[in-house]
Amino acid sequence: MSVLEARDLVVRFGTGGHAVTAVDHVSLAVAKSSVVGLVGESGSGKSTLARALVGLAPVSSGEVRWDGEPVLTTGPRGRRTARDRRRRVQFVFQDPYASLNPRMSVGSSIAEGLSGGGRSARAAEVRRLLELVRLDPDSARLRPRQLSGGQRQRVAIARALAARPEILIADEITSALDVSVQGAVLNLLREIQRETGVGVLFISHNLAVVRYLADTIAVMHDGRLVESAPAEELIEHPSDPYTRRLLAAVPSIRPEA
Repeated sequence: MSVLEARDLVVRFGTGGHAVTAVDHVSLAVAKSSVVGLVGESGSGKSTLARALVGLAPVSSGEVRWDGEPVLTTGPRGRRTARDRRRRVQFVFQDPYASLNPRMSVGSSIAEGLSGGGRSARAAEVRRLLELVRLDPDSARLRPRQLSGGQRQRVAIARALAARPEILIADEITSALDVSVQGAVLNLLREIQRETGVGVLFISHNLAVVRYLADTIAVMHDGRLVESAPAEELIEHPSDPYTRRLLAAVPSIRPEA
């Protein structure tokens, strides 16, 4: 089974006495066909960890591994191998409007992630992906500005899926959306995960949302991973005081005293 793994990962910004440790010796694994929820308040380091997993944030020490093999390797052969492994891991960003090129059509944006195939085959795959995210295939000709926020986020998910990843990292993908739209996007992601078997690292500050999607929940605080357990076990029997504070802030899932 394909597994993306952080091993004792450290991410620091700055040097000397001004260095800030954003991720502090974190180990976390996401397997294909699983959903891992990563939760914590703003500034906890969860998004930095996610970016480090795909090479968008510098790794100061520790390793990122794919099926036990290092991803961040050196030399021409190592770089090619790393690119191939990274293609299996795709990232969906928080703000869909910022992550989509406003000058490109929806279809062209999605097609960027495809590899090989003739023009007709690529067009057919774009239509399939739009249908997968519950959008009208004819929206391929539209520009991002012609879509709603929820529709743009669906396009961003379709673009990520175009590479046929084994792991999808979804970083606060509902936080920029209206409350009325968030539920629809969460339902869509859960349906896609079940249909495709893609593994998901779902990042959010909202523990109720994470519980809705995740098999396992990991909790970050001040750059450290303070707790990780199967979702229901963590909700019912949190072991860390910080986790208990997060639960207390969500009355619907607050454990009994």
